[in-house]
Amino acid sequence: MLMKNGVKMVKFIHTADLHLASPFQGLTEMPSQLWRQVYDSTFAALRRIVDAAITERVDFVVIAGDIYDGERKSIAAVDFFNEQLTRLAQQHIPVFLCYGNHDFQQVTAANQSLPANTRVLGNQVTTAALTLATGERVAITGFSYGQRWISTDVAKKYPVKGAVDWQIGLLHGAPYQAGADNHYAPFTVDELESKHYDYWALGHIHKHQELATTPPIVYSGNPQGRHKNEAGSHGYYLVHSQGSSLIPEFKPVAGIGWRTVSVDLDTCQTEAAVDRAITSAATSNAAGHLQLCAVQVTASRQQWRLLVENGSLLTHLQSRLRMKETIKWWPYQLTLATRQGEPHLPSLDQRYWAQAKQAVFTAENLAAVIKPLVKHQPLYDQFADHQNLAEFEQWAAALISEREKQDEN
Repeated sequence: MLMKNGVKMVKFIHTADLHLASPFQGLTEMPSQLWRQVYDSTFAALRRIVDAAITERVDFVVIAGDIYDGERKSIAAVDFFNEQLTRLAQQHIPVFLCYGNHDFQQVTAANQSLPANTRVLGNQVTTAALTLATGERVAITGFSYGQRWISTDVAKKYPVKGAVDWQIGLLHGAPYQAGADNHYAPFTVDELESKHYDYWALGHIHKHQELATTPPIVYSGNPQGRHKNEAGSHGYYLVHSQGSSLIPEFKPVAGIGWRTVSVDLDTCQTEAAVDRAITSAATSNAAGHLQLCAVQVTASRQQWRLLVENGSLLTHLQSRLRMKETIKWWPYQLTLATRQGEPHLPSLDQRYWAQAKQAVFTAENLAAVIKPLVKHQPLYDQFADHQNLAEFEQWAAALISEREKQDEN
């Protein structure tokens, strides 16, 4: 990025949590061509990011960890990643990356066979220097995980901003939470702000979000959602300078979306009407890419309820879609939804239920219950990645309602 009228200008891409070749969770049997599209989606998302880097003529790219899925790291994923780095090298675009808790490794010169444009930050906090064509000096500070868990506050070891024009913090970790295990390089927003960096490029949390704006402290999220708890928009951040500040702009690239859609079948008189109602709900606001849908059906008629409960309706919908040349959506789950989301309780008890929900259904409590039951750490990490507190609340509400009915009987 060239300097204009003497004003400092820089532009770069921030991405993280690529999880190349990561298996998608919770999908029923799919047509082979559809499964290939799903499997390739993490690769396609990275390709789009590299396309954007070249088109935008960015000064550099930063990747904040979890390029791979650890034990599921494949030769194909490594080759593809190197191919994309080479594309950037051919355009003289440097890449700075660190490894996270899923692709942790000891970083040595001997085990890093990456293109010359790529700088891997070591297992200790390291600062890499870059001088732009304009003469502006950029520093990128960060570290790579050498083990799956890092419980210490590594952010304390990051130096304050040096004598550079721009300093970027690269950090794969999670905000500190009181009472939690804090296994992923815990930090606080206050301590990151105290370093006086111009931008913090974060990884580990898969939902894009800005923790602060001055300076920007940003999770890019993962470019492609991989299971139903990773619904919503996924992509990367294009960051550009504006005066003395850096401005992040989110750019979606996911080719596959996860959705939960609700359909009321009480107005449907025929099976054809049922098909139309579900298809319409699943394809509305589809953003032009494949939608993987969990369908929640509300139905009073026993005819429709039975088709949902015995799996016939899901099988029917999937069979119809298999016959289409182009599949725009795929139902992987079809369930009956209750009209009443909470257990039916007296008003006083309802107040206690609301208070109990807030106190009981927390990530910390859920982990405390599950962790002793899961002996293998990779399995626990997989659970932690995929937990959905709303589902546990619904299950609890349904259980209480069922017990109420039994008591009444």
